[in-house]
Amino acid sequence: MLVVHRFASRLALPALLALTTAASTQTPAASPCAALADTTIPTNSTVEAKVTGIDSSKLKPGKEIWLKVAHGVSYQGCTLEPDSVVYAHILAATGGKGAPSSELSLSFDHADCSGHDKQPFKLRVIAVVGPPGPKRNMHEDMPTQVAGSGRQIDNAVAGTNALDMELNPGGPPHTVRPGIVVGVPNLKLEPTAGPECSDRLTSTSNKIQLGPGSELILALTETR
Repeated sequence: MLVVHRFASRLALPALLALTTAASTQTPAASPCAALADTTIPTNSTVEAKVTGIDSSKLKPGKEIWLKVAHGVSYQGCTLEPDSVVYAHILAATGGKGAPSSELSLSFDHADCSGHDKQPFKLRVIAVVGPPGPKRNMHEDMPTQVAGSGRQIDNAVAGTNALDMELNPGGPPHTVRPGIVVGVPNLKLEPTAGPECSDRLTSTSNKIQLGPGSELILALTETR
């Protein structure tokens, strides 16, 4: 009995060490992406990025795309002039002929800030607006000062219009509810829900297609 007991102990110790080693070398699970707070964002603190044409079936992960800014806005450390450029990288893109659904995940990570081309600058896609019928602009023509000295965002006044109300149905005027989609059937937006906490668009159509005149509404947020 004594011999058997010693033999069993010799087997058990290496097995225990192996289990301990395996456990210690396991890669910790990635922390989930922080969802945007259930809040509203003033329209005059957002960036209207003009779409000339996006088709998820023609994009590949890793590709960079760029969009022009419709109206100026000034953040602390970055002033975006009208027609300046914001840049995004594609993290996921699916769709095409015969596909039952489609996805486009992208991360806006650089911008042509005044005096600093292609500066690292993180923006979130918080809303999508389809091509217009006639609509008034959400912003005033002059850049709005969001942070620092100068005119503050809460002093900027614009008239309420149909688009303004659609960006936050039932909510305060001149605000955007993150995740809203206006005028693009079958499209869903989930900020931070894509790969590497990118912003994900999904559709029940075989591809995600945004035509000229569409806009991505971007915002500076606290999430990574």
